[in-house]
Amino acid sequence: MKKIVAGAMALLVVGCASESYEKGGEQYRYYPPVAKATNNTLEMVTPVDLVWARAEKWFSDQGLTIENSQRGAGLMTASAEQSADGLAWLDCGTMGSKVALGNPNLQVNLIITQSGNNSVATVSVKGNTELFFVEASGERIPAPSIKPVCVSRGSLEQGLFATLDG
Repeated sequence: MKKIVAGAMALLVVGCASESYEKGGEQYRYYPPVAKATNNTLEMVTPVDLVWARAEKWFSDQGLTIENSQRGAGLMTASAEQSADGLAWLDCGTMGSKVALGNPNLQVNLIITQSGNNSVATVSVKGNTELFFVEASGERIPAPSIKPVCVSRGSLEQGLFATLDG
């Protein structure tokens, strides 16, 4: 008798779980990204001043705003606020069909130093975004309790380094 009751309870639990899934449970899920190792340092046989000028041009060409440019310290920071273009460089996680990302912010820190006759560039890319639940009508409902942190896809670093090493 206990086995029959236990079996009936197991079927009831499985039935409820699949019913929840069919009603949209997975459609509203958000899974944060997993950071992957990216090549974020490049040593070049190029003068520091030329690397610096190429970096400024590259950021401008990509539509990134240079917020801080301290040539003497070798630090340049750039950003894109609430720009969908940031998602091309950022992995902000995966989500169900009823979840959408919006208003991504991208932050790039670039350090350029001289090492003998060479230049060394190190870049750090990070970002964040907002999450929305999407109603059947298409209306986007903000989900401020979920704070996605985005990680680099590695493509910004590749594009920047290709330009710096010209």
